[in-house]
Amino acid sequence: MDAAMADVLIIGGGIAGLSAACYLLERGVRSIAISSKSPLGYGGSTYYSQGAFRCPIDGYSIEDHIRDTMEGGRRINRAHLVEAMARGAAGAISELAGWAGVGLRRSGWGFRIEGGDPVAPSKEFAAGLGRRVAAAKGVRAFEGARLLDLVRCPEGSYLAVHERGGRMLSIMAKAVILATGGAANAYIRSDNPAQLTCDGHGIALKLGLPLVDMEFVQFFPLGLAEEGKPSLMAGFARGRILNGLGEDIIPKYGLRDLGRALRVERDLLSRCIMLEVAGGRGIGGALLADPEPSDDHLSKAAFELIRRLGLSPPIKVLPTAHYTMGGVEVDGGLRTELPGLYVAGELMGGVHGANRLGGNALSACAALSKLVAAEAARYLEEEFGEGPVGAPEPALIGGLMRGYGPREGSIDAGGLGLRARRIMWERVGVIRSEEGLRDAIDELWGALGSLGGARIRGPGDLVALREAENTLLASLAIAHSALERRESRGSHFRLDHPEERPDWAKAVRVRYGDGEMRCEVISIS
Repeated sequence: MDAAMADVLIIGGGIAGLSAACYLLERGVRSIAISSKSPLGYGGSTYYSQGAFRCPIDGYSIEDHIRDTMEGGRRINRAHLVEAMARGAAGAISELAGWAGVGLRRSGWGFRIEGGDPVAPSKEFAAGLGRRVAAAKGVRAFEGARLLDLVRCPEGSYLAVHERGGRMLSIMAKAVILATGGAANAYIRSDNPAQLTCDGHGIALKLGLPLVDMEFVQFFPLGLAEEGKPSLMAGFARGRILNGLGEDIIPKYGLRDLGRALRVERDLLSRCIMLEVAGGRGIGGALLADPEPSDDHLSKAAFELIRRLGLSPPIKVLPTAHYTMGGVEVDGGLRTELPGLYVAGELMGGVHGANRLGGNALSACAALSKLVAAEAARYLEEEFGEGPVGAPEPALIGGLMRGYGPREGSIDAGGLGLRARRIMWERVGVIRSEEGLRDAIDELWGALGSLGGARIRGPGDLVALREAENTLLASLAIAHSALERRESRGSHFRLDHPEERPDWAKAVRVRYGDGEMRCEVISIS
């Protein structure tokens, strides 16, 4: 087994992890390890995003940003996280853009990255940050590393075991920042990179940490639904969305226009599309987008995307899972319940409430990763000082390694993970009901139990097993939370409870332990 030690281990090489690394360096932390499934900067959702940052500039005040974010989240956001994001976003974004070597242009309520690729203007930003972190003195980057286990040792440090190039890699660290992205890939239709397999959610649940707001999943309404093509978002801002009867569903459902629906009513438009398909008015299980050219940046990106994929309008569309508002619960100091374990980026729950406001994903990554890095640096100084990390106990390593050994079995773990993603799309997707949720929960628990019979014939099978386990645990957290919330709010819609209820302006917290998911409804503080 290969081994390494660091003061801080960052797991995840997207914008959240890279931002945290940059700010740890600014705080004087000089022993940082960062593990990533892909080359730094290239594997996260930021690389493929449109590069929009919502932040207070040019008359758009901090108070405006807080108000809009809270209203978008249907008032169940954690106010302290929203305020921290709003106050820190503009400064953090400017710093990170400078380190990445990219330009920013002002865009009404924030910044937009000046990128050369209209489909993915953020890739230069993400890749630039990756290069800066990889070249920094005191940083060891472990690319191509796939997390298997994270264990808290008796003396308070952490041991993370990865598979890397067919070998085991252990990293001991005094503190860990989990920055593994969201859980949108719990769904078979998702526009997230395929390597995001809910690892942070699964690891957190297995460590006994609570997740919050997991029932809130943001679907982008216009995801490609053409056979053999990825379900990437195609954000046409002008045009018609046609059902099998030739009806334009925008006026049919009282929506003002397609552009506004994409900006501020994504959840409603997604719902309308799925209601049409469920009502038998689809076209091959989808609807048709018949777009008109527009100067809107989303439209330009959408037209360029379908050109590159060899498509031409009209095209089939269905909602695609885009972002998860839920994640690991943190306190007012951005701390988890485990000392020395932090979360950053989309894995942090509570920021966005019931629905994320456009532009807030990258702003939250930038501003809150800076604060997480400051808290981790303070923890190192107060708890460890200049002391060494310490070596892991041989018994601990031995116990983990025995679990990684080959074994026979009839179950293909990767196939179970794929099955779980289909269950989630069919029964825990845009439109939910008690019957569908209960059926999904039963099937997901059955799939999780079947993992005990999964075969392990090499490192690939072992990784597939862990990724399937993490996907199933995250899926169960979403489904149980959705069953618990007996109302419709933001991105969460229940056919059997279609109204938003004032007495449900609360949060659902979910924990995993002893083979159970336990939900509790908590007041928003």
